[in-house]
Amino acid sequence: MEDYRAELLRQVRLGDIATGEAAGACLPGLLRRLRHHEARAGAAPLFLRPYHLWRRNSLRRQVADARWHVEQGRAARMGDLASRR
Repeated sequence: MEDYRAELLRQVRLGDIATGEAAGACLPGLLRRLRHHEARAGAAPLFLRPYHLWRRNSLRRQVADARWHVEQGRAARMGDLASRR
């Protein structure tokens, strides 16, 4: 039973590392898109502003999620297996 548990923890750690690396690769693009949408925040016509507000909030959530995954991957590489959300 202990071997199964150790193997499961190893697989979870490897998954966290891979997810963290993938999120780290996506993070610069997400930040670039967020800056682009924030820079043009007031330039949108009035009827498109709800879409732009939704898009900025969506990108902010994606950036926060990617940063969380990067931190989880970093913790997994260091040998610490943090709990899920």
